[in-house]
Amino acid sequence: MASLSRRTVLLGTLSLLSTTTSSSPLAARIPPLYGINAYYLLVESYRRAKQQPERPLKEVVMDYLVQDLRLDALRRYSRINALRFWAFNDYPVSAPDVPSGVFDGAMWQAPNQPVEFVFHLLDTMVRCLGELDFFLVPVLGNYWLSYGGILRYLEWVGVIPSGTWLTAFLTLKDQDKYLQYGADFYLNSQVEQLFQQHTRQVLCILAQYPNVVIIDILNEPRGKSIYAQNNQPVKPNLLIQDIVASWLQRQAVFVQSQIPRRIWVTSGEEGWLNQPLPFSPRYLRPEPQFYEGIDLALNMTRPALTMGSIHMYTHPSVELQKKTVAGLPFIDRRGWDFLLRPDRQQTIGNYRQLGDEWLRSRAAVMNKKPWYLGELGWCRPRSLADKRPLSSQELQRERTSLYRHWAELAFSLGAKGVFLWLLNGVQHQDEFYGMTIEQMQAIFPR
Repeated sequence: MASLSRRTVLLGTLSLLSTTTSSSPLAARIPPLYGINAYYLLVESYRRAKQQPERPLKEVVMDYLVQDLRLDALRRYSRINALRFWAFNDYPVSAPDVPSGVFDGAMWQAPNQPVEFVFHLLDTMVRCLGELDFFLVPVLGNYWLSYGGILRYLEWVGVIPSGTWLTAFLTLKDQDKYLQYGADFYLNSQVEQLFQQHTRQVLCILAQYPNVVIIDILNEPRGKSIYAQNNQPVKPNLLIQDIVASWLQRQAVFVQSQIPRRIWVTSGEEGWLNQPLPFSPRYLRPEPQFYEGIDLALNMTRPALTMGSIHMYTHPSVELQKKTVAGLPFIDRRGWDFLLRPDRQQTIGNYRQLGDEWLRSRAAVMNKKPWYLGELGWCRPRSLADKRPLSSQELQRERTSLYRHWAELAFSLGAKGVFLWLLNGVQHQDEFYGMTIEQMQAIFPR
């Protein structure tokens, strides 16, 4: 557990977050956030609780956080003071041909029918993380198939046939579904109503804890669709980027209506642009990413989005052969190598420059708003022929230097936080980006 003196300081800061007048800038009351991602916290807490039903829930959760993940040591011996995690789980409770345990921690028996135990668990987990002195960044939903995503909502309200999401989840054949139905998520009023019904119940919990300082509406939202692919309007003079921006604005207004204090609200996006860069890059490809169907610069003109969000995986492509839950083979491919100009060689130095330009170009379109780097990941292949990631030890040497450099640059450009991807969990290990407690402490030592 954290020392009494440091916890007293944090509790005093959190008290200010609740009592300071709204005219005081939020940034002045929160220190720079050196954060990590641990998206799986609710699921792994759920599994521990189900294994030990005879014990008080808070004891089980605190033991998981302290003894298994050792978050108290991470907080004590490093500058890391914040956690980003999924505050949603839109999986079905169970499904045919899906192994038991895959959908652990599901929050909904059916649309707007909560699993009360999981909500009680979320409340307990957020309280425990506050007692461990962490500022928190919960995420309210996902774009991707993992943990539900937009296809799950579309299926819930009947926009797409029953079973569409599960088939896509088992086969990972989701791209055609996004192109066909992606725009409907932002256009359908029933989807929006259900999303708000679900998030209202989550926000009722989060609103109680002043250590919740940023809320991401979605993880990596986008309007990828046939309209985005062709850069054509959905309606006369209305691109999908405009529709997504308006949807995010409405959700941000809704979030703020449920939290009776000042809080940063972000889209949770990666930073794609549908307009020219604000300068001529030497390493970053200058073409707009209109095909993603979202525009960071446009979103930053929406007043209720009070903070900007970007992610960063500006590294060479790496691959691993894997199997889906259904046992089907697929290639897990990571990295934004397509952002490097084709006239630049794929060297570490050039990718470092690419990362610098990614940060500078995105910071330049934030419309004078605060922003944060919600996911930062670096990986690279063993060779041009062998696309498997380097060993964790080899990657760590590069990460220590690169992560420190990019964090320093991001803060100098106005970022309020930098969050590493990813702390390896007990059941959730990441062969591309996963790090141990010791590796993370080495990156941001106290």
